[in-house]
Amino acid sequence: MNTRVIYAVGIGIIIVGVVFYLFNIGFLSQNSESNNNPELVVNGTNNVSTQSNQPSSSSPPETTELTPQQLNSQNLSLSVNSVKVISVNNESRLETVFNVYNPNRGSAILETVTYNVYLDNVRVGSGDVGSRPEGFVDSLESVYTIIGNQSIVLRDREPLTEEATSLFDAQGNIASAMVDNSNSSTSQAYDVNGTYFYTLNRGSEVLVREHEFNFQYPLG
Repeated sequence: MNTRVIYAVGIGIIIVGVVFYLFNIGFLSQNSESNNNPELVVNGTNNVSTQSNQPSSSSPPETTELTPQQLNSQNLSLSVNSVKVISVNNESRLETVFNVYNPNRGSAILETVTYNVYLDNVRVGSGDVGSRPEGFVDSLESVYTIIGNQSIVLRDREPLTEEATSLFDAQGNIASAMVDNSNSSTSQAYDVNGTYFYTLNRGSEVLVREHEFNFQYPLG
């Protein structure tokens, strides 16, 4: 047999063997990758657990909006902070300080406070804080707006009445003669009484209210 033919046949057998070997290596590699990553193909989807995007079943409590009637349903509260006689430009004056509190959640308008102050049945002084509005301009200038859950302080100074001038000296102190005639076992006090007017806005309804007051404030 020709030597060249033998060599050609041998080389062909070697080439076929190498191709067959390489084909088997590639097939095994693909099977290995598939076995190492089984989660990549599960019903056509990735089988990795994900966080749920569904809203929580718990929700914040519903808040109900109060109506104007519920916002403004309580009366304003007035109290006396202080009463004393002071000297202003060498003249004795009665200084009266009020505190007005709005317990509502909505605003209220205090129109006026009219008051009298007595000491031992003698009228020491009187005054008016604010005024009843008669028009739009007056309502802007002469009333006091009190926002919800807040207080305002009103300070008024009025001249002493003629009857009271003899009860106090130039410095505003009570006269010694009156102290001597007073009962030491009973503490003296000013009697403060009067009326205050205010309005509560309740949507389409505006309530105008009037209240009387009567307080005793110890003599300072």
